[in-house]
Amino acid sequence: MYDGYAMLALAPEITAPAQFPGMPRATPIGVQALEIIASILEDESPGLAEIKLHLRKCVAAYPGAPERALLAHLMETSQRVNAEGGEETP
Repeated sequence: MYDGYAMLALAPEITAPAQFPGMPRATPIGVQALEIIASILEDESPGLAEIKLHLRKCVAAYPGAPERALLAHLMETSQRVNAEGGEETP
């Protein structure tokens, strides 16, 4: 698990000390959300620039609440995928 400082070291592109100042009151779900956010932002797969930009905007929109930022990102991404036809389910 990562604390807020380790998270910022792993994903400097979201360096927002005002948003994550060491995560003094981080909930377990908040820490998990930070880990997921970091893994997405660290992914070097081609074609993720738009997704990463959207995720950064969500993080900025919910300062200090990474779980809410991740939820907002996932909900909008899901709506976009569903509007485009999405993936077929068995």
